[in-house]
Amino acid sequence: MRYTNWFLFLTAVMLSSCILQKPAVPEAPSRAYQHFSKPCKACHGTEKPPSGGVVFAAGFDVTSSCLVCHDYKENHHPTDFVPVNPVKSEFPLSEGKITCLTCHVMHGGAGKEGTSKLLRNGPYRDRRDICFQCHSREAYALIDPHKMLNEQNKVIDVNGKPVCLICHTTTPDSENDVTATVKFRADVGFLCWRCHPPMQGDFFRQHFLAVPSAKVLNNMNRSQESLYVILPLVPRGRITCSTCHNPHQEGVIKREPAAKGADTRAKLRLADSCFACHGI
Repeated sequence: MRYTNWFLFLTAVMLSSCILQKPAVPEAPSRAYQHFSKPCKACHGTEKPPSGGVVFAAGFDVTSSCLVCHDYKENHHPTDFVPVNPVKSEFPLSEGKITCLTCHVMHGGAGKEGTSKLLRNGPYRDRRDICFQCHSREAYALIDPHKMLNEQNKVIDVNGKPVCLICHTTTPDSENDVTATVKFRADVGFLCWRCHPPMQGDFFRQHFLAVPSAKVLNNMNRSQESLYVILPLVPRGRITCSTCHNPHQEGVIKREPAAKGADTRAKLRLADSCFACHGI
C-alpha cells in the first residue's frame, strides 16, 4: 500500500491511533488451556459454531476471546478498525474490520498454514514478511526512528509530525517527563520488531517479558541509584528491549538517567548491563 497523508503513512508502518479500549472478555479458562483443546464456546460464544462464513455467535466480539490469554491489545497490531485500502482475500475481515484472526489462524498447527505464531498464509521465513502482505516495504525504509535530530539539533519531522510519534502516542517531555508517564503506540517489543528480528537463543527466552525476582529487582534499584541510570520495565513489571537498550539518539533526552546509553555500542544503557541486574 502507498499512503499520502500522515495517518495513512503511520498505518503503513504498522502504527495507528485506532487502538481502542479493551472490550469485555469472556471468563478466562484454566491454566491447563491449550490452543487446540479449548472448548468451542470460549472463543466462538456458542457450544456449536454456526456453519458458513460467520462462525461466531451473534454479537460476539471476535477480538475479545483472544485477549483473555494474550494480554492487552497494545501488544499487537491495532485491531477493530476498518482498513482504508482493500485487504487481500486471504486475510479475512470481521464486519469489515481487522481483527486478530485477520492475520492469525486459530486452528493452525503442525503441518498446517501459519505454523510460525499461527500466522495466516505462512509459514514465513521471517515473521515480518506477513506485514508486507498489506503494507509497503518501501514505507519501512523511509525512516530511521533512531536518527531523531537534524543538523540544527532539532527533532526531525516526518510528514509534518515529530519522528517521536513513530513509537509514542504523544511527544514526551524530554527534560521533565517521568519514564512511567511515557505512552507508546504498541508494546515496546512489538515496536522494535518492526525493524529488528527478535533475538535468538536462551538469553532472549530467559529475559524478554520476564518478571525480575526480588533479588534481581533489588539489584536493579541499587544500580539505578548508584549509577544514576533508568532501567525501565513495561506494565506488570516485566523486562523488555528498552530495559537494557536506549533507542534514542544522543541529545534527544535531556534527563541524564534516562539519556544514558544513547548512541553507544549496541545502545546499551550500561556497558556492563548484566551486573546492573545480577550483581558481581
